[in-house]
Amino acid sequence: MTSAAMRFSVPATAESRVRQLVEATNARAAIHSLSPYALDFSAPFLADYRDVDGRVIGKRPTVTVTISGALPRHQGWTVIARLDHDEEGETIASLFPGLPELYAEAARQHRATEGFCQGCSVARHRTATYLARHENGEIKQLGTTCVEPYTGLPIKGLEALWRLGTIKDSDWDGDEGSVPADLRVPVDEVLRVAAAVVTRDGRFYSRSEQWKNRVPTADSVDAYFFDRKAPQEWRAGIDAEPDAANTAAAVRAWALQGYGHLSEYRHKVGQLAKGETVAPRHLPTLVSAVAGWHRDQEKAAIERAAQNSKPQGTKGERLTVPATVTTVIELEERFYGYHAQRRRLIKFQDQQGNVYVWFSSAATVPDKGDEVELTGTVKEHSTYGETAQTVLTRCRVTEREPVAA
Repeated sequence: MTSAAMRFSVPATAESRVRQLVEATNARAAIHSLSPYALDFSAPFLADYRDVDGRVIGKRPTVTVTISGALPRHQGWTVIARLDHDEEGETIASLFPGLPELYAEAARQHRATEGFCQGCSVARHRTATYLARHENGEIKQLGTTCVEPYTGLPIKGLEALWRLGTIKDSDWDGDEGSVPADLRVPVDEVLRVAAAVVTRDGRFYSRSEQWKNRVPTADSVDAYFFDRKAPQEWRAGIDAEPDAANTAAAVRAWALQGYGHLSEYRHKVGQLAKGETVAPRHLPTLVSAVAGWHRDQEKAAIERAAQNSKPQGTKGERLTVPATVTTVIELEERFYGYHAQRRRLIKFQDQQGNVYVWFSSAATVPDKGDEVELTGTVKEHSTYGETAQTVLTRCRVTEREPVAA
């Protein structure tokens, strides 16, 4: 008995659909006394997913399908191919699903005559003929109505089994306008792209009014993977960032440290970083880890520099220093009758690490990270934790250009 077997991969989401199609095919073939085919699925695995332009943009849960059974045979005859003849005189050969290579090679080498049937020896217009092979190597080209009388094999049953070949070649996505819902993107790649975007464009957030005319970082990362209209030059620039991979590795290590953290956000980011891939809907959360890592790096650098902080000036002295805003904290408002006065605690740090504090009731104050020239009167010297601070009052803050590193 000669076996027929097909092995191919489909999205894991298509498993139940494949099972239904094979069961329906077996039921139809059984009506014509043909043996059913067995069906087997591998364990799910992640396979590369290529977009319509050929780019690998992620991975997709996939299963390997194996369909196998006995090749229909009667008195030594097996139908090995169907020949479809079009109106322009072209003949397209379709091998019987799962055909062994020996039989497939015989079908490929056979020179068919369009419209001719060797069963009834009649040449006429036919849209399809079939190649039947005997176990002794003889091959006959037969018309549809001559297949069963000549070979003893039911043509309708064979056509039913031919549907197994269409299962292998089916498009399981259908809509090419969007990426599959079960697509997964490698975590390392997401962080690499996010790190490169931040290096090139800075850190922007969708909730921040000051960046309302800029593209949020998460949107740029999403566009890199899924926007089919994104310029190739832009993607190439992202890929060319030399330190992005190293930054991504550091960010992932930082994120993993947050797994199990009391902070729900740190735990969520850590949970995403533990996986090898991430669903597109979680990209914004994972991308935000780059900003979180940068903030922690900046905070650590500020704290290291603050260890060298010393009291500056004397009480009542007017000081002017170039500094960076390191902290802006909203304080409880003060009320004067019906009027509420907004108060903020602002901390600055100069290049030597000296820390300055200003309790401001001004209408506008600088933002964290701003490079400024700070002028104020020394009110007192204090210590916060182990850090010496110079408390200023009646401050004036003017913007200055950042000092090149």
